[in-house]
Amino acid sequence: MMLHSLAQFTFALLLAEPASPSTMNPIIRGSSGLSYVGLHNATAGQDYFLGIPFAQPPVGPLRFKPPVPWAPVNSTTINATLDGASCEQNVPFTDNRISEDCLTLNVWKPTNVKGKLPVMVWIYGGGFYQGEIQRYPGTYLLERASKIGKPIVYVAMNYRLGIYGFPPGQAATHAGAHNLAFKDQRLALQWVRDNIGFFGGDSDKVTIFGVSAGAISAAYQSFYNEGKIGRLFRGMILESGSPTTLSAAGPNDPVREIGFQFLTNATNCSNSTAPFECIRNAPPDVLSQANKDLFVVEPYYRAIGQAPTIFGPTYAPNDVFFTAPIPSLMHSGKFAKVPFISGALLDEGTVFVEGPGTSIQGDQDIINWLTARFPGLYFGISNTTAVKELLSLYPTSPAAGSPYGTGNETFGRGAQYKRFASLFGDLGFQVGVFVTRFQLNAEHHS
Repeated sequence: MMLHSLAQFTFALLLAEPASPSTMNPIIRGSSGLSYVGLHNATAGQDYFLGIPFAQPPVGPLRFKPPVPWAPVNSTTINATLDGASCEQNVPFTDNRISEDCLTLNVWKPTNVKGKLPVMVWIYGGGFYQGEIQRYPGTYLLERASKIGKPIVYVAMNYRLGIYGFPPGQAATHAGAHNLAFKDQRLALQWVRDNIGFFGGDSDKVTIFGVSAGAISAAYQSFYNEGKIGRLFRGMILESGSPTTLSAAGPNDPVREIGFQFLTNATNCSNSTAPFECIRNAPPDVLSQANKDLFVVEPYYRAIGQAPTIFGPTYAPNDVFFTAPIPSLMHSGKFAKVPFISGALLDEGTVFVEGPGTSIQGDQDIINWLTARFPGLYFGISNTTAVKELLSLYPTSPAAGSPYGTGNETFGRGAQYKRFASLFGDLGFQVGVFVTRFQLNAEHHS
């Protein structure tokens, strides 16, 4: 039986609950004469509004451009009864429609809102190459919140993924096309600030939260304009992700250039005098296939260590999020000082060692794998010695490894698979939690 990361599914179970809408359609009157027609769940006592656009479709001339706020054209009524499309992605675990035109959000609220309720805004994870808001409805979360006497309004946003949200290479950076996904997220937060009051939410009490790449994204929002984020959110909940989980790439990063060269070849733009513009104008089906083909697992392993991925944050002198490497920005306090909760989900290491875990039989296999992918894993001593010292902290018994609480079962993997998964979960996620907690607390109290 295949093992999967519990991160996505834990939150999917928390947020998901089958809903049977009634025929009564709630209507929200917004600004500028806009009306939102949603769905009513009589059993749960909730209203929800699906597929609300917050940006102009990022297609045609807006492909690979920062998001542009949405504005009505021919109608003042938004039909929010149907899910919007999921963003183009490499591994679509969905039957939902996939499209470049995907910058929408969903809102879930109690039917009878009294006063202004706190707002929780969800940012999905998925390694920046897959994810969708349809997997995270808010029914059960709202029920739990109401049962403890703390009702909320819940919002979930889509953002561009893969090459659409992170066009790689120096040419993309020169065109101002880096970190587009984070700009999508910020525009969605601006929509929340400007409109959530119409849905019964308090725009002064917004908490952003996410898991994995969603948690990383939430943390990155605090770096906007060197911490001058405006009145968009007052707190963060970071699950299995932190500002230090991934390494930001510089404008000339070789991994990103490899990605760009791949795209030029895949889109028949290698002989173009303006290859980035050529890629921008590639047919949708050609670019979609290139996006799928570009994804490779190996750079993601390296990224949790020290090398950037093809899809991920970029720093540049003129960038609105990262003007320098992220550790430098953290050290200099150039981020918003907001309260946060940080942690990691159980068994995070399992999915990342799923492939190599089948051949991990002993210490040397782990040493070979780690030293190849974490060349800087040392503490003033040789790399191999450092890894051996690290390994000595983890028992060899499968019963002590991850997935935890599963006894001596190894799920058909190598004898040291669970030990390796335990170590990698700590190295890839727990370490970032502690480093971030220490750094942010230090800056907050400095």
